[in-house]
Amino acid sequence: MGIKTGVDIVSNRRIEKLMETKRDSFYRRLFNASEIEYLESKNHSAGTVAGLYSAKEAVSKVLGTGIGKIGWKDIWILHEAGGRPYLGYSEKMRSFMDTEGISYIDISISNEEEYSMSIAVGETTKKYQVPDNMEFRLPKRPLDTHKGDFGRIGVIGGSQGMLGAVYLATYGALRSGAGLVHAILEPELARDFGLKVIEVMVREASDIYAYRKAQEGLSSLVLGPGYGLGHKQKGNIEDCLLNFEKPIVLDADGLNNLSDNPTIIRHRKGKTIITPHPGEMGRLLKMSTAEVQNDREGAAREFAKVYGVVTVLKGHNTIVTDGERIYVNRSGNPGMATAGSGDILSGVAGAFLAQVEDPFQAAVMAVYVHGLAGDMAKEEKGEYGMIATDIVENLPRAVNLIVE
Repeated sequence: MGIKTGVDIVSNRRIEKLMETKRDSFYRRLFNASEIEYLESKNHSAGTVAGLYSAKEAVSKVLGTGIGKIGWKDIWILHEAGGRPYLGYSEKMRSFMDTEGISYIDISISNEEEYSMSIAVGETTKKYQVPDNMEFRLPKRPLDTHKGDFGRIGVIGGSQGMLGAVYLATYGALRSGAGLVHAILEPELARDFGLKVIEVMVREASDIYAYRKAQEGLSSLVLGPGYGLGHKQKGNIEDCLLNFEKPIVLDADGLNNLSDNPTIIRHRKGKTIITPHPGEMGRLLKMSTAEVQNDREGAAREFAKVYGVVTVLKGHNTIVTDGERIYVNRSGNPGMATAGSGDILSGVAGAFLAQVEDPFQAAVMAVYVHGLAGDMAKEEKGEYGMIATDIVENLPRAVNLIVE
């Protein structure tokens, strides 16, 4: 958060002379109907007119434009019942402030015998711009839409002590525009999870057939957050990969359960995004973490080509590749190295997979938005104190920047 200031001083005598010969044209050029009514209530006092005039100039200095791009009548000087002045926001003014990252402007007007002076103070937030290398955008939503138009996302995961991973993945999806999100959990986990969430629908599943039933009607599936390792988990993951023909995001324990034999991924009929960190990537490629880190692009591209997936290799400058195209992400910061951050990314990717056709495009947008939400969280909380839910809460702001 920052502060911008603007100060202006006007000679009351100068204004008085102007009003003697050109009051009507002067008023028409500078003031709106409400302001003119206020000046009439003050008997057209030269000091009052000079005060409004100087306040508009001071505000224009906070904006950094002077009077021009934002005109006199775009800046509204209003008054509370007790007489305190405040700034009203025309549509043009508010749009400009949003673009420039100015959230609020306060004003103060002082009148003396010879001069009137105004001070304007603006509160700013950091301005974010989408970089040239992030070329994809989400389509603007038509007015005639409903929640079913924006995807039904399922999240399979969770284990004792690891329900938070499912929570973060589901809310990552919701905050990224998913119309409906389902958490598909073992019965004993589902009951606990249902007490935590409001917007997420909870489905119970205890065997492969129940899991298949719970997947009916879904647009995409996030597989693995907090799922744990074991024979049952591995069997469910393999069954999902072979029988769910819509897009899948394979994350965390979804990958770890397949690390001894990832070839099953080749037999998928649907689109797949995998989101490994360097250690998981190394296990999939039978390499050390150090070897992966020494050639991140090469490792990600190799797995994408061999297995026909989009690889998201997480870490500083996250890599996204489908084996041919490659994107290196620049958003994000060290504060995102916190428990649950990766689960959020998988949820965002699942939401975007349900809204765009190209999985590479969905993955690129997910990685960028996830990192940008982390940058916004850093602005509020700092790197040391940031937690995963801070990232979730900033996703709507980040997503808005990539809407056409």
